[in-house]
Amino acid sequence: MSLGEGAINLRRRFIDPLFEEVDASALVVFRVMFGLIMLVECWRFWSKGWIERHYITPQFFFKYYGFEWVEAWPGSGMYWHFAALAVLSLLITVGVLYRLATVAFFFAFTYVFLLDQARYLNHFYLVILISVALMVIPAPRWRAPTPAWSIWLFRLQFEVMYIFAGIVKINADWLRLEPMGMWLARRDDWPFVGELFLQDWMVAVASYGAIVLHIVGAPLLLVKATRGWVMAIYFVFHLMNHFMFNIGIFPWVAMAGTLLFLEPDWPRRALRATKQFTFKIFRIRAPAHG
Repeated sequence: MSLGEGAINLRRRFIDPLFEEVDASALVVFRVMFGLIMLVECWRFWSKGWIERHYITPQFFFKYYGFEWVEAWPGSGMYWHFAALAVLSLLITVGVLYRLATVAFFFAFTYVFLLDQARYLNHFYLVILISVALMVIPAPRWRAPTPAWSIWLFRLQFEVMYIFAGIVKINADWLRLEPMGMWLARRDDWPFVGELFLQDWMVAVASYGAIVLHIVGAPLLLVKATRGWVMAIYFVFHLMNHFMFNIGIFPWVAMAGTLLFLEPDWPRRALRATKQFTFKIFRIRAPAHG
């Protein structure tokens, strides 16, 4: 095979499929879930007093290098800023003014992120990366197809997130079961399983299991034969993280992104199956007439 033929075959196998049109319903569901998650997050900042506590009351902020010029809005400006973020999240959810909303959301959320390095959360950094991806993909519409690369862009992002989360845990502290041991010990009052959280073997399973799940499990999401099992494990993992640890919106964003590893038309097929099931359950048979 000549070099030119090899390049053509490579393009046909890996490049051309990225530009094939696929069902966009999975992206629509992800867009809706992401918008709702961020809308709830804005409400949490308002209801818990975090806006004033983190961005109005402090007199000093730890600045990111090169972004020392970023300052909080004076007066009640930060409240208005989070109100605008909530509106933009709602627009993303319903798909209205999509391009304007995603671009504005990126700048508005990144601004909050850059205000104080002490408030850094890696899942907020993930939100920024997701908003960038939402900016560059074609607006996902339920009845319109989308190029396959728009879905693969998000799949690649979550693959990198998962694998990196596993790699960074390969350090001296994590391998000697900390801080996992400390975290689980705080949950020893849980019914039925609380006592297990004090056992070294359980802490070891949790610590080393997290590494294996991310480094090995993430690539298996790309394999159809293993995708369902790994996805189920990830969902259990994220739900446990939500109920056991205070890590904010990350479990919900991660679960929303993990659903993108399913076939692009999975929401349409799920809706069709739900309708058929509902029809069978609630079908009313016409009475027989003599």
